[in-house]
Amino acid sequence: MRASSLRFASRTLKTVQWQSSSRLGCSRLYSAASTDQIGEGRTYYSLFPKTLKDGPPPKGPFAINNRELRREFLELQSQNHPDLARSEAEKESSDKISSEINKAYSTLSSVLHRATYLLELHGLTLAEDAGRTMPQDPELLMEVYDVLEDIEECETDDEVERIQEQVTEKIADAEKRVEQVFDTNDLENAQQAVTVLRYWVNIKDSLKEWEPGRPFRMIH
Repeated sequence: MRASSLRFASRTLKTVQWQSSSRLGCSRLYSAASTDQIGEGRTYYSLFPKTLKDGPPPKGPFAINNRELRREFLELQSQNHPDLARSEAEKESSDKISSEINKAYSTLSSVLHRATYLLELHGLTLAEDAGRTMPQDPELLMEVYDVLEDIEECETDDEVERIQEQVTEKIADAEKRVEQVFDTNDLENAQQAVTVLRYWVNIKDSLKEWEPGRPFRMIH
């Protein structure tokens, strides 16, 4: 860690703000349940039997073909469109199913959201402050401090773009690690892997709001 990083660390702990946001009845096609109502063998994966026929890891792969997932998502939404309902009750049911399909698609199409969801399926959760406070792991802490210091010193869009590329590489590495732990059912290390990914995704998302002369603020 650069010597100036120690000074920056103290300042960062006081100034960087992490804001976190949390994230079927019967259908004409399928039935499913949300994460707090999942029955045996029923998950968001169950809504997409064509694309995700093997189910969640470790039986099915963690990686998902997002193009195929979106194609099936659009098919499901067209077949459950409220305009096809023949009664008010059926329309209300279609609205609910459509909302659930949207939620499932949004969750599964994002590597971070999918990984967090899989943790929940295994009865695991991230620490309350995961992604909002500075990491405890010394190596990750050093990396995060250095990147945040670089951002603090940015004066031009080009400088920020270079950091975005660097953070994108960090995300790619973190995603590979997440894929590995779920494909091998390494639940002991899954929480840490997802937490690391969350840090880098938070930083990348927050960089979109960067403005010269304005204090950098973490938002998620």
